[in-house]
Amino acid sequence: MRRNAFTMSEVLVTLGIIGVVASLTLPTIVQGIQGRELYGRLRTTYSELNQVSQRFYAENEVPFSEWASRKSVDEYAKEFMSYYKGSRRVSSYTYADGNAAVSGKMPYVIRNMGGIRSSTIICDDGGFWNDASGKLYFFNNPPNPGENGPVFCVDINGMKKPNTWGKDIFVFQFTQDGLVIPMGQEHKFNPIENKKGWETQFFFKGPERCSPYATHPELDVACAYYALQNVSPKNSNKTYWGDFVK
Repeated sequence: MRRNAFTMSEVLVTLGIIGVVASLTLPTIVQGIQGRELYGRLRTTYSELNQVSQRFYAENEVPFSEWASRKSVDEYAKEFMSYYKGSRRVSSYTYADGNAAVSGKMPYVIRNMGGIRSSTIICDDGGFWNDASGKLYFFNNPPNPGENGPVFCVDINGMKKPNTWGKDIFVFQFTQDGLVIPMGQEHKFNPIENKKGWETQFFFKGPERCSPYATHPELDVACAYYALQNVSPKNSNKTYWGDFVK
Protein backbone atom coordinates (compact mmCIF):
# COMPACT_ATOMS: atom_id res chain seq x y z
CA MET A 1 0.00 0.00 0.00
CA ARG A 2 1.44 3.42 -1.06
CA ARG A 3 2.04 5.91 1.71
CA ASN A 4 0.71 9.43 0.89
CA ALA A 5 1.10 11.21 4.23
CA PHE A 6 4.27 12.94 5.40
CA THR A 7 5.87 11.90 8.64
CA MET A 8 6.41 14.46 11.36
CA SER A 9 10.16 14.43 10.77
CA GLU A 10 9.66 15.15 7.07
CA VAL A 11 7.38 18.07 7.89
CA LEU A 12 9.91 19.48 10.36
CA VAL A 13 12.75 19.15 7.85
CA THR A 14 10.66 20.94 5.20
CA LEU A 15 9.77 23.73 7.62
CA GLY A 16 13.42 24.05 8.57
CA ILE A 17 14.45 24.43 4.94
CA ILE A 18 11.74 27.05 4.40
CA GLY A 19 12.95 28.91 7.48
CA VAL A 20 16.55 28.97 6.27
CA VAL A 21 15.54 30.20 2.81
CA ALA A 22 13.32 32.87 4.37
CA SER A 23 16.11 34.07 6.65
CA LEU A 24 18.37 34.49 3.64
CA THR A 25 15.90 36.18 1.31
CA LEU A 26 13.67 38.19 3.66
CA PRO A 27 16.23 40.94 4.45
CA THR A 28 16.80 41.48 0.73
CA ILE A 29 13.06 41.67 0.10
CA VAL A 30 12.54 44.12 2.97
CA GLN A 31 15.46 46.24 1.78
CA GLY A 32 14.02 46.31 -1.72
CA ILE A 33 10.62 47.41 -0.45
CA GLN A 34 12.17 50.15 1.69
CA GLY A 35 14.32 51.31 -1.22
CA ARG A 36 11.33 51.60 -3.54
CA GLU A 37 9.37 53.48 -0.89
CA LEU A 38 12.19 55.96 -0.25
CA TYR A 39 12.81 56.43 -3.97
CA GLY A 40 9.13 57.25 -4.45
CA ARG A 41 9.20 59.70 -1.54
CA LEU A 42 12.32 61.36 -2.93
CA ARG A 43 10.79 61.90 -6.36
CA THR A 44 7.60 63.28 -4.79
CA THR A 45 9.64 65.60 -2.57
CA TYR A 46 11.67 66.83 -5.52
CA SER A 47 8.52 67.55 -7.52
CA GLU A 48 7.03 69.51 -4.61
CA LEU A 49 10.20 71.55 -4.17
CA ASN A 50 10.15 72.62 -7.79
CA GLN A 51 6.47 73.47 -7.60
CA VAL A 52 7.18 75.76 -4.63
CA SER A 53 10.15 77.37 -6.38
CA GLN A 54 8.23 78.01 -9.59
CA ARG A 55 5.19 79.30 -7.69
CA PHE A 56 7.39 81.76 -5.81
CA TYR A 57 8.94 82.90 -9.09
CA ALA A 58 5.50 83.45 -10.65
CA GLU A 59 4.19 85.38 -7.65
CA ASN A 60 7.24 87.55 -7.02
CA GLU A 61 8.82 87.81 -10.48
CA VAL A 62 12.22 86.95 -9.03
CA PRO A 63 13.78 83.51 -8.46
CA PHE A 64 13.83 82.39 -4.83
CA SER A 65 17.61 82.09 -5.05
CA GLU A 66 18.10 85.76 -5.86
CA TRP A 67 15.46 86.88 -3.36
CA ALA A 68 17.04 84.80 -0.57
CA SER A 69 20.48 86.31 -1.24
CA ARG A 70 19.16 89.55 0.24
CA LYS A 71 17.54 87.95 3.30
CA SER A 72 18.64 86.24 6.50
CA VAL A 73 18.39 82.48 6.80
CA ASP A 74 15.48 82.86 9.23
CA GLU A 75 13.61 85.12 6.81
CA TYR A 76 14.02 82.91 3.78
CA ALA A 77 13.30 79.69 5.72
CA LYS A 78 10.05 81.13 7.07
CA GLU A 79 9.01 82.29 3.59
CA PHE A 80 9.85 78.95 1.99
CA MET A 81 7.99 76.94 4.63
CA SER A 82 4.91 79.17 4.30
CA TYR A 83 4.19 77.31 1.05
CA TYR A 84 3.73 74.03 2.94
CA LYS A 85 0.54 73.19 4.82
CA GLY A 86 0.93 72.68 8.54
CA SER A 87 4.54 73.83 8.57
CA ARG A 88 6.16 74.77 11.87
CA ARG A 89 9.60 75.13 13.36
CA VAL A 90 10.41 72.12 15.55
CA SER A 91 13.97 72.95 16.62
CA SER A 92 16.16 76.04 16.80
CA TYR A 93 19.42 74.10 16.47
CA THR A 94 22.24 75.88 14.59
CA TYR A 95 25.99 75.39 14.33
CA ALA A 96 26.34 77.87 17.21
CA ASP A 97 24.93 75.22 19.54
CA GLY A 98 28.03 73.11 19.02
CA ASN A 99 28.46 69.45 18.18
CA ALA A 100 25.26 68.14 16.64
CA ALA A 101 25.79 64.72 18.19
CA VAL A 102 25.60 66.08 21.74
CA SER A 103 23.42 69.18 21.39
CA GLY A 104 20.09 68.91 23.16
CA LYS A 105 18.51 71.03 20.44
CA MET A 106 18.95 68.40 17.75
CA PRO A 107 15.51 66.84 17.22
CA TYR A 108 16.96 63.39 16.44
CA VAL A 109 20.13 61.44 15.72
CA ILE A 110 21.48 61.68 12.15
CA ARG A 111 24.00 59.19 10.78
CA ASN A 112 26.47 59.27 7.93
CA MET A 113 26.06 56.56 5.30
CA GLY A 114 28.94 54.68 6.90
CA GLY A 115 26.81 54.31 10.04
CA ILE A 116 28.70 56.75 12.26
CA ARG A 117 26.68 59.33 14.15
CA SER A 118 26.99 62.67 12.35
CA SER A 119 28.95 65.16 14.42
CA THR A 120 27.73 68.05 12.28
CA ILE A 121 25.10 68.72 9.65
CA ILE A 122 25.35 70.49 6.32
CA CYS A 123 22.30 72.70 6.77
CA ASP A 124 22.90 74.08 10.24
CA ASP A 125 21.93 77.75 10.12
CA GLY A 126 18.14 77.96 10.25
CA GLY A 127 16.82 75.29 12.58
CA PHE A 128 14.49 72.42 11.69
CA TRP A 129 11.00 72.74 10.23
CA ASN A 130 8.42 70.14 9.31
CA ASP A 131 5.28 70.06 7.19
CA ALA A 132 1.94 68.31 7.52
CA SER A 133 3.36 65.12 5.99
CA GLY A 134 6.14 64.97 8.59
CA LYS A 135 9.09 65.72 6.31
CA LEU A 136 11.89 67.69 7.97
CA TYR A 137 13.63 70.66 6.36
CA PHE A 138 16.80 72.37 7.56
CA PHE A 139 18.71 75.23 6.02
CA ASN A 140 22.11 76.71 5.19
CA ASN A 141 23.10 80.36 4.87
CA PRO A 142 21.78 82.54 2.01
CA PRO A 143 23.80 82.44 -1.22
CA ASN A 144 25.94 85.17 -2.71
CA PRO A 145 24.07 87.30 -5.29
CA GLY A 146 24.24 85.69 -8.72
CA GLU A 147 25.07 82.21 -7.40
CA ASN A 148 22.82 79.24 -6.86
CA GLY A 149 21.46 78.63 -3.38
CA PRO A 150 20.41 78.50 -0.65
CA VAL A 151 21.53 74.98 0.09
CA PHE A 152 19.02 73.08 2.19
CA CYS A 153 18.39 69.54 3.40
CA VAL A 154 15.26 67.40 3.56
CA ASP A 155 14.58 64.24 5.53
CA ILE A 156 11.97 62.76 3.23
CA ASN A 157 10.33 60.60 5.90
CA GLY A 158 10.92 62.81 8.92
CA MET A 159 12.07 61.26 12.17
CA LYS A 160 11.32 57.76 10.92
CA LYS A 161 14.52 55.75 10.44
CA PRO A 162 17.03 55.30 8.86
CA ASN A 163 17.76 59.06 9.37
CA THR A 164 20.89 58.70 7.27
CA TRP A 165 22.54 60.91 4.65
CA GLY A 166 21.98 59.45 1.21
CA LYS A 167 19.17 57.15 2.35
CA ASP A 168 16.40 59.43 3.58
CA ILE A 169 18.26 62.74 4.05
CA PHE A 170 19.23 64.63 0.90
CA VAL A 171 20.76 67.98 -0.01
CA PHE A 172 19.26 70.38 -2.58
CA GLN A 173 19.73 73.93 -3.79
CA PHE A 174 17.63 76.64 -5.40
CA THR A 175 18.92 77.97 -8.70
CA GLN A 176 19.11 81.41 -10.27
CA ASP A 177 16.69 80.30 -13.00
CA GLY A 178 13.90 79.47 -10.56
CA LEU A 179 14.37 75.73 -10.05
CA VAL A 180 15.51 73.32 -7.38
CA ILE A 181 18.22 70.79 -8.22
CA PRO A 182 19.89 68.02 -6.22
CA MET A 183 23.39 68.61 -5.00
CA GLY A 184 25.84 67.05 -7.42
CA GLN A 185 23.93 68.18 -10.50
CA GLU A 186 25.87 70.47 -12.79
CA HIS A 187 24.46 73.93 -13.38
CA LYS A 188 25.79 77.11 -15.01
CA PHE A 189 25.35 79.19 -11.86
CA ASN A 190 27.18 76.78 -9.56
CA PRO A 191 30.50 78.00 -8.16
CA ILE A 192 33.55 76.87 -10.12
CA GLU A 193 35.23 73.79 -8.68
CA ASN A 194 38.62 75.36 -8.03
CA LYS A 195 37.10 78.26 -6.11
CA LYS A 196 38.36 78.39 -2.55
CA GLY A 197 35.92 77.73 0.26
CA TRP A 198 34.60 74.64 1.97
CA GLU A 199 31.08 75.01 0.52
CA THR A 200 32.24 74.57 -3.10
CA GLN A 201 32.48 70.82 -2.62
CA PHE A 202 28.69 70.71 -2.26
CA PHE A 203 28.23 71.44 -5.94
CA PHE A 204 30.02 68.57 -7.65
CA LYS A 205 29.39 64.91 -8.19
CA GLY A 206 31.70 61.93 -8.09
CA PRO A 207 31.97 58.67 -6.13
CA GLU A 208 34.06 60.39 -3.45
CA ARG A 209 31.11 62.70 -2.76
CA CYS A 210 28.63 59.86 -2.28
CA SER A 211 30.26 57.04 -0.38
CA PRO A 212 28.79 54.08 1.51
CA TYR A 213 31.76 54.43 3.88
CA ALA A 214 31.30 58.15 4.54
CA THR A 215 32.18 59.31 8.03
CA HIS A 216 31.18 62.93 7.45
CA PRO A 217 28.05 64.39 5.77
CA GLU A 218 30.14 66.40 3.31
CA LEU A 219 31.03 63.05 1.71
CA ASP A 220 27.36 62.30 1.03
CA VAL A 221 26.07 65.61 -0.35
CA ALA A 222 26.04 64.44 -3.98
CA CYS A 223 23.97 61.36 -3.15
CA ALA A 224 20.86 63.39 -3.95
CA TYR A 225 21.89 63.51 -7.61
CA TYR A 226 22.56 59.78 -7.86
CA ALA A 227 19.48 58.82 -5.84
CA LEU A 228 17.17 60.80 -8.12
CA GLN A 229 18.84 59.34 -11.21
CA ASN A 230 18.77 55.89 -9.55
CA VAL A 231 22.33 55.34 -10.74
CA SER A 232 25.16 54.02 -8.59
CA PRO A 233 28.02 56.54 -8.20
CA LYS A 234 30.44 53.62 -8.36
CA ASN A 235 29.09 52.00 -11.54
CA SER A 236 26.75 53.74 -13.98
CA ASN A 237 25.44 50.36 -15.14
CA LYS A 238 24.01 49.65 -11.69
CA THR A 239 21.21 51.25 -9.71
CA TYR A 240 21.41 53.45 -6.65
CA TRP A 241 18.49 51.97 -4.74
CA GLY A 242 18.99 48.34 -5.67
CA ASP A 243 22.75 47.96 -5.88
CA PHE A 244 24.44 50.86 -4.07
CA VAL A 245 22.34 51.51 -0.97
CA LYS A 246 22.54 48.70 1.58
